Amino acid sequence: MKRGRPVELPISEPPRKFIREVQYNDGVVQKSHYNLDKCPTGPFLVEMFYPDDYFPEEREENLPKTKRKYLNPKTGKMVNYLRAKELGLI
Repeated sequence: MKRGRPVELPISEPPRKFIREVQYNDGVVQKSHYNLDKCPTGPFLVEMFYPDDYFPEEREENLPKTKRKYLNPKTGKMVNYLRAKELGLI
């Protein structure tokens, strides 16, 4: 049996940069980019990817017009009521 202080094993640190990807039931994919050196409290970039046949207007029929999100066909991103009105979507 050896005497003295036991050898300490090095503890591996969790990664400082990583991407968390979440896929929802309706086919929407959300990618959250983390860099704990830049922003230690949360993601610094969140990307949303929608399938080609995704129509969110059907789900938001119960919401008032000012609370709905609208799909911009040029960029494929969701925009709020005021931006959709500026672009002529509504």
